[in-house]
Amino acid sequence: MAENKEPTIVNLASQEYFKAVDRKTLNARIVECVFEDYKGGKYKIISFFAKKARGLMARYAIEHRLSTPEQLKGFDVEGYAFAAEESTQERLVFRRKQG
Repeated sequence: MAENKEPTIVNLASQEYFKAVDRKTLNARIVECVFEDYKGGKYKIISFFAKKARGLMARYAIEHRLSTPEQLKGFDVEGYAFAAEESTQERLVFRRKQG
């Protein structure tokens, strides 16, 4: 299997904080992880839960020694699951129905 040498950054910061970053100077692929909860009949980002989920994702990546963003798709902590139909290569969406 050919190894991808493209520099990649997995963004686990909030949208608010990441707005301060000049993406052009990073010179890397940026992969964003989005965490949505089901509430009021639809999925949406609930900041309290999303903040916790970003921390859980960081821990998951460290404990499982992940080396590619694609490996993050296996994240299944606290009811979250990868939502392939809502995701792109640069935006990985994880959803759960309980809060």
